[in-house]
Amino acid sequence: MMTGAFYYKVTDMPDCTSLLLPEGEGPFSRTQAIAVTTAYRNVFIEDDQGTHFRLVIRDSYNQLLWWAWNFEARAWYWLNRYLLSHGIPRH
Repeated sequence: MMTGAFYYKVTDMPDCTSLLLPEGEGPFSRTQAIAVTTAYRNVFIEDDQGTHFRLVIRDSYNQLLWWAWNFEARAWYWLNRYLLSHGIPRH
């Protein structure tokens, strides 16, 4: 079960659903991060320090596209934008 995340229908791509982080002002949780990394092949948890970690998106050549620490305010906003444009869903 993917607790803390939700499915969003992408309107310009019929029959495509993307797993995104819910909107909010605060940080995202490890549970939410795991849900996203489970749904996408190119999203990873890195620099794991226990209570703090980075969520990163990489391209098909493993080049870094985006990253944020889990405690950053509104990190979900940019994560969701990059997931919509660069996320590679697991099928």
